[in-house]
Amino acid sequence: MKQQALAALLLAGLLAGLLAACHGQQEVTKPPPPLRPTSLAQDAKPKADQKDCEPTVADREPKPLAFDQRSIPEGNRLVDEGLGYVKQYDAPDLDKLQREDYFAKGVKDFITALDADPYNVRATYSLAGAYARINRRQCTINLLNRLLQMRPHFSKHAEVEAALDRLLGRKQPLDPDFAEIRTDDRFRQLIMKMCEGTNDANCVYGAQRDNRER
Repeated sequence: MKQQALAALLLAGLLAGLLAACHGQQEVTKPPPPLRPTSLAQDAKPKADQKDCEPTVADREPKPLAFDQRSIPEGNRLVDEGLGYVKQYDAPDLDKLQREDYFAKGVKDFITALDADPYNVRATYSLAGAYARINRRQCTINLLNRLLQMRPHFSKHAEVEAALDRLLGRKQPLDPDFAEIRTDDRFRQLIMKMCEGTNDANCVYGAQRDNRER
């Protein structure tokens, strides 16, 4: 019995040592600094004299948020609501003023979603597309750069890649929300960044196809 008890103690000590070693070596990828959604909160209705965003500066971003500081369900709810509003922009049974009002409500929901959860990929991508449609190109570039910030993180990688598939037209039609910005040099440079580290020879095919169709 004494030998069995001694063996059990030795086994417990060995397991404890292994667990401590594993925790000591574990490296958790830190979240990127959250986007400042309030800097995007401008009038979302299309105007000829509308003001675009300033380029984001990485070292001026706020500190990362902890998981328990994020309102993830609220962010997802707001994105769903915003997408419903934005769809009304193309509704043929509404007049221009009504469509623009719905669009502005959708943009506001996306911004509020990013206030609730700055790491919401759908809110980031949807707001980028909305700004692209009303020709706020730097706002769009800022948000797409934000996607690239989140891309290396294992919890966001698959969702970001799915968004980039839509943007780049990989195995699906190009996202029409970005049709007008595809000729912008800043956008094309961003596409090249998106393609870095991939083995997909057709990564930039979406931009090339769009250029041929013009």
